[in-house]
Amino acid sequence: MQRRSMWLSKLATSPVLDVEHITSFDAFRSSKILGSGTSVPLNPRDFSIARASLAIPAGRIVLQRSFARHLEADMETPGAALVIPISPGMQADINARTLDNSTLALFRSNAPSRVVEPHANSYVLLGLHSAMRTRGWMDFERGVGFIRAAAPQMERLQRILLSMIRYASDCSDAKEFASLAKSMQETLLAALDGVLVQEESVRPRPRSFDQHCRLIARLDELIRENTAAPLYSDELARAVGTSVRTLQTATQAVHGMSLHQHLRLRRLWSTRCQLTIGLPGLTVQAVARANGFWHMGEFSRLYKATYGELPTETTARAARPIAGGSLPEDVFAVPSGLAAPVVPAWALPQHP
Repeated sequence: MQRRSMWLSKLATSPVLDVEHITSFDAFRSSKILGSGTSVPLNPRDFSIARASLAIPAGRIVLQRSFARHLEADMETPGAALVIPISPGMQADINARTLDNSTLALFRSNAPSRVVEPHANSYVLLGLHSAMRTRGWMDFERGVGFIRAAAPQMERLQRILLSMIRYASDCSDAKEFASLAKSMQETLLAALDGVLVQEESVRPRPRSFDQHCRLIARLDELIRENTAAPLYSDELARAVGTSVRTLQTATQAVHGMSLHQHLRLRRLWSTRCQLTIGLPGLTVQAVARANGFWHMGEFSRLYKATYGELPTETTARAARPIAGGSLPEDVFAVPSGLAAPVVPAWALPQHP
């Protein structure tokens, strides 16, 4: 965890990532994610700040190493903004509420704030164009809310944010990054939902199961009709004519899993089918990216956990000559070491 506070020193400006290191308070300017205010450094002779800024379709991510200060500001955002701790020793007070390494702050509209940072902190400022009031997050019109996260969910969120920024730092082709940006964003939204979705907001109402079944039938129909494109929760919700929050409730009620898990299994199955065909020149990376997986290490881990083999093992098997000209019976079989719910019924081949 300690290495996370050193990340900024290892990042480089790229066609998609802006990195800056500031050693003079006079040169310091706000990131504008939450407007601007008046900062008073607690140790002006030992001033330094570093930050990296990355634009995504839904907004902007700023990874920042701050400085010890008092800050008075009318925090403003046109949509929603989040403060997500990165350093394990995160310590700040916002309006006398403590923000530590297990707590996120969610801002909407404007929130007059007094902030005390007793020492330098590393955190992400995430500015979003939308107020994000249709996903089941803490719901309020304006102000600031604090959400305490369980360690596994917080660590996953931090890992995804840092992986996105590192990928952007290493990227030399802006077009390549643009082609993956929505997939990255969906991964980030899934991690945010894992932390921020309020249980009561997605709890099914009595006698709503039939309605949820109809929604999921329409959702799966849309997925089948658009097999060539990655699946994104916001776009699917609009196409179905409902909110992401309602789709989350429906998938939990019908399939016993979150919306993101449902969509991820769909994408994994699509990837497996394409890898099993084994077309000449088709690489695992190309197929994974076409199905919305941008982090290859994470993809390989998920693929093996679901199907009991690495994607490269699937392609190697597909490349071998097949006796009789047909696929072996066990190509689409659920590995015996996995529990039955890992691969739902729709992910199994339909035999006549």
